[in-house]
Amino acid sequence: MKKKVVLGIGLLLAAAGIVLATLFLPVAAGTGAEELRAVRLGKPFWFVLQDQSRYNPPGDVWTTRLLSPWECPFAVVWWRFAAATAAVAGGLALLPAAAARLTRKVHTGR
Repeated sequence: MKKKVVLGIGLLLAAAGIVLATLFLPVAAGTGAEELRAVRLGKPFWFVLQDQSRYNPPGDVWTTRLLSPWECPFAVVWWRFAAATAAVAGGLALLPAAAARLTRKVHTGR
């Protein structure tokens, strides 16, 4: 029982780390004032809204990422962060089962 709790906590921590790391992936945002006030960051579901309206990027689409929180205020939508973490944790939990099934197929030839 204790091993399962430790495994579950480790799985959630790993998933939260992966989800937080996605904040640094580039995202496409429109260059209009409304789009720049609410740049959505995070994967697999956005969970951070950042106001980047102080910038005036050229063109119609701007590729951006999480910028300095001192220059660009942001808000975290915690329930979306929890949902993204749960989705990643579910995917990570399925990896050992998928690897075992693939290994079994390779060894049996089916």
